[in-house]
Amino acid sequence: MPSRSEQLQKKIERIMAEVPPLPQGFEDWIRKSAFKENKYIFYKKKQGLCSSCGQMVEVKKAKHKEPGRCPSCKAKIKYKAINKATRYEDSEIVSIMQKMPDGSLIIRYLRASLKFKEHSDDTTQFQEELPERLTNPTMDYWEGSREIIRVRKNGQTTIEEYEELWDWKSGQCEWKKERRRSMYFNKVLLRASEPFIYKRNLKGLLKNTKWKYSGIDHLKQRHMNMVNYLHTYEKYPAIEMLSKANYLALLNQIVEQTCGWGGTSGILRMHEKRLGLSKNVLNTGMRLNLNTYGIEFIVTLEELGKNLKDNQIMWAIKNSHTETFTQILKWVSPQKIINYVEKNTDEELKRGFTLSSSDKSHFLTTYRDYLEQCVDLKLDLKNDFVLFPKNLDEKHKELTETIEAIESEIIDKGIKEQYEKWNEILSYQSGNMRIEVASSHRLIIKEGQALRHCVGTNGYSKKMAEGNNLILFLRKNDKPYYTIEFDQQNMKIIQNGGLKDKDTTKEVDKFINKWKVKKLMNIKETSKAI
Repeated sequence: MPSRSEQLQKKIERIMAEVPPLPQGFEDWIRKSAFKENKYIFYKKKQGLCSSCGQMVEVKKAKHKEPGRCPSCKAKIKYKAINKATRYEDSEIVSIMQKMPDGSLIIRYLRASLKFKEHSDDTTQFQEELPERLTNPTMDYWEGSREIIRVRKNGQTTIEEYEELWDWKSGQCEWKKERRRSMYFNKVLLRASEPFIYKRNLKGLLKNTKWKYSGIDHLKQRHMNMVNYLHTYEKYPAIEMLSKANYLALLNQIVEQTCGWGGTSGILRMHEKRLGLSKNVLNTGMRLNLNTYGIEFIVTLEELGKNLKDNQIMWAIKNSHTETFTQILKWVSPQKIINYVEKNTDEELKRGFTLSSSDKSHFLTTYRDYLEQCVDLKLDLKNDFVLFPKNLDEKHKELTETIEAIESEIIDKGIKEQYEKWNEILSYQSGNMRIEVASSHRLIIKEGQALRHCVGTNGYSKKMAEGNNLILFLRKNDKPYYTIEFDQQNMKIIQNGGLKDKDTTKEVDKFINKWKVKKLMNIKETSKAI
């Protein structure tokens, strides 16, 4: 009796035997459509052969792999030095949908190869002897993946994946259930791609199916994973409108997200005809071919009542984090933002610096922070001298230091109040060691620097100034030894660290225990009264 695996293989063979032949002219379609842009001039010195028109042409200043145009047929080509490589071959993954005898649909994936030059071709006498393959390349293809799409009675779609694999028992390649991939199994899976799709038969194939209005037959672009598209359409029928409107940036992103990590941008409501967007937002997105990132920007602008020109929108998307750009719009018009950034970056270029869009984005972030500082300091942003500083970095640094000085003064005042409140209660000395409450922001910073730990940062000083945890200094021979963060509400130590946050020693623990007995146990009632 055949084993279970043998029975399964027999079933697969029966299914594969029913796969219809490829349509007449399919190979010609691959050559003319999938490889339409694959045109070259193979050259040696100043003479070249155009693969498109078959004419020998004069070549001037040709560079290997550089684009160009044939002087004879005007076709866009790429230059290939004939003896630079022993083999010139192009490849493309293509897919075709067909109908099975039982009414199910099958999608077939093929890797096609167009060969202009093989290892065996002798081109050393190029110009005198011209291999026919250069102008009439040979083509072959290998079919590696198949997907069969079935629709159950309840309307649910199921997909069966198959691939061609080597069978060690039979000694030949056979169609099998697709193998799970691991780091040790790196055979190319053709269906995991965005192939060049055969569209000629799609309208007729999908006519009486639930995908008849999917819009895939209207798709202007030729690369698409058809299974991913149909799956996305079942969840989000609104992609039909995107396909028919040739809104490819958003369409491709929705398909990728839906079939990749299972969700679309929250700003889109995919069950609605216009995706939950206003007519203005949708029209702008379609006109500029924006993805969800760009759509979110347009929606925000609409909510803020800001009307930007197309070139301003594209500049902001290309050169900034759009959230930063919209924040700056509170104080500056869009064109003035762009002019200010471009003027400053032009000056940087004149000084010999190389700039990119990320540099402009960083400049805008600094500018946004500077404007917020101006608001905090109540500076006059109606004054162009304030609004558009000549040296932004220096001005930003200056305002940062000013704000830090003001904050430091406020923090220092709060620390002093806590010191006056708690020092007499908590201070204690025994032998050459003593505990005292920090009395200023400057001393806390100095403590952190001396012991090389994080107490010197503003966070600890600010907490103490606001009446939360206290900072206590443990001195030995009048020198910084350990720093204590103390919760005065619950009368307990939060943390106690020495040099580089070193743990406490037996000597320190003994002293702390004395301090707890002498001070903490006797002041709980006092602290409640405070």
